[in-house]
Amino acid sequence: MRQIRVKNFGRIHRLDIQFGDFTVLVGPQAAGKTLFLEIVKLVNDYSAIVANLKRSGFSWKDKREFLGLYFGEGLGSLWDEHTTEVVYGKKKFEIHSVRGRSKEKVFYIPAQRVLTLHGGWPRPFGEYSEGDPYVVRDFSEKLRRLMESGLGREKGKEEGSVFPQRGRINQHLRNVIAHNIFPGVELVRAQVGLRRKLVLKLKGQGSEKVNFTSVQLPFMVWSTGQREFVPLLLGLYWLLPSSGKKRKKDVQSVIVEEPEMGLHPQAVEGIMLIFLELLRRGYKVIISTHTPQFLEMIWAIKQIKIIAKNKSGKDKKKIEKSKKAALRKLFGVTGLSEIWEAALQKVYKVYYFEELPDGRIEARDISSLEVFEEDSSVSDWGGLVSFSNRASEVISSILE
Repeated sequence: MRQIRVKNFGRIHRLDIQFGDFTVLVGPQAAGKTLFLEIVKLVNDYSAIVANLKRSGFSWKDKREFLGLYFGEGLGSLWDEHTTEVVYGKKKFEIHSVRGRSKEKVFYIPAQRVLTLHGGWPRPFGEYSEGDPYVVRDFSEKLRRLMESGLGREKGKEEGSVFPQRGRINQHLRNVIAHNIFPGVELVRAQVGLRRKLVLKLKGQGSEKVNFTSVQLPFMVWSTGQREFVPLLLGLYWLLPSSGKKRKKDVQSVIVEEPEMGLHPQAVEGIMLIFLELLRRGYKVIISTHTPQFLEMIWAIKQIKIIAKNKSGKDKKKIEKSKKAALRKLFGVTGLSEIWEAALQKVYKVYYFEELPDGRIEARDISSLEVFEEDSSVSDWGGLVSFSNRASEVISSILE
């Protein structure tokens, strides 16, 4: 993933984003973050997107119709043929006819992921209307294929455990997810009447050995966090093969919109750990968020590295050990030494999508996250901690 520059696309006036290993986008609602992330997917996977749409029976007359199919109904007009400009690296991106099929480099988990489960089973690409965003339809189809491949199915049966499941996610991470998102339940695939569905099974109570009862909770009675997380979990399964391979072939980057939706802060910590695992496996990770927790993690990692650097004259082995110990304490998780080591080596970038007085959007690099910075966009972390900072100032003024 390289630098991308965007000019004059909808409300976006000018964006100049240089990606790190882990890149976070923050900013108010409707500030263009989703449109930008969809552009990232478009410029990386254009040939594959065109091939996929044609294979699904779609055709278009011109660029505007294609862009409407991709971004969603009515959004194709945001791309002005004369003023819109997208530069990827040093090359200007052009929409043109292509032949052949390229491998996808970007895996996109959209904010509307809960829509991908209809009655507890992923919807196929063709079930969506042509006005729905491509990234939603494509993500849903990938989940459908994953489930159709037999994920969680026991030999000779339709039913089986989807979570917890050995081999897909590190046991320490599974324990965090189970405790914070699936307490007392197991996610399984089941045959309900004539249909396959994902359901939650209640764990049995009152015995030393935990058994699962026959009580099944359908999709609509799950908690909001569980409904939001399950499509995200399936997407992570797609990225973390069980075959012993480190990562999905050809995929270089992972985009996740608002991963915190519906989740308790402790559950969000589990998502952070999963992102660090993706980094360890060599993926680039890009997220948009409305919670300060991901920036708190980045800030902490940066501070740990700075403090360790200032102790450069001391025993290097002790310094490395203390850095990993600090991360273990931060997350309250034992083990995961390889994850901590990788996390401390990665480059982290944060961009604030700022609304200008005239309503247009520009992006500012606030990666330093310096809390004493005079520029409030930096010190308030793009507005994510502005209220807490203001509350502290008010209380301090009362005490004076």
